Amino acid sequence: DRGREVLQSVSARVSVQERTTTGAMRYCDLCKCIKPDRAHHCSMCMQCVLKMDHHCPWIGNCVGFTNYKYFILFLAYTCLYTLFITLCCIPYITNVWKHRSDDPLNFHVLIMFLISLVFFLTVFGLFSFHIYLLIHNKTTLESSRAPCFRGGFADSKHYDLGGYENVKQVLGDSLYLWAIPVFTSKGNGYVYDTRAYTNTRTDVPARTP
Repeated sequence: DRGREVLQSVSARVSVQERTTTGAMRYCDLCKCIKPDRAHHCSMCMQCVLKMDHHCPWIGNCVGFTNYKYFILFLAYTCLYTLFITLCCIPYITNVWKHRSDDPLNFHVLIMFLISLVFFLTVFGLFSFHIYLLIHNKTTLESSRAPCFRGGFADSKHYDLGGYENVKQVLGDSLYLWAIPVFTSKGNGYVYDTRAYTNTRTDVPARTP
């Protein structure tokens, strides 16, 4: 139809590399726009999100290009806080166990210990998964299904620049700001550096960081 012809003509003039599994330009019918690379439409937020990772019910928002660093730090801070509470409870519980105290406060400390331990283990598992994604420059969506590019081929490592460079894409160039909740992510959310290569089966250009 006419719409498909327009998209095909536009695809030759834009820098968007990702395609559908059929090789067509990715177009959002709800937002009425061509999806930038790594962008996806969130059915909860009702808009396309740049470098969408997932919709997080904890923060009531989508995690993507503009706030992925904050989400990583949120998980890191939560792990440290719950681990601190857990470790602080251990000496008290050990003392109670040795002296068999009947103090009602013991029950509350035990509950606090168990809750903080469960939270730590749960969040640490999620944090470890996102550290893996960070090191490999992937999103949660890309880890479950590799993005497709011009020519109809899928490449799960298309944005992998190497561990250290991948981390800097999200946390920034300055090591001193990695643990500080300020925006330091590289890029503009529309164009991404990719590993340099030449694929003879496609017209994907080789780009260097």
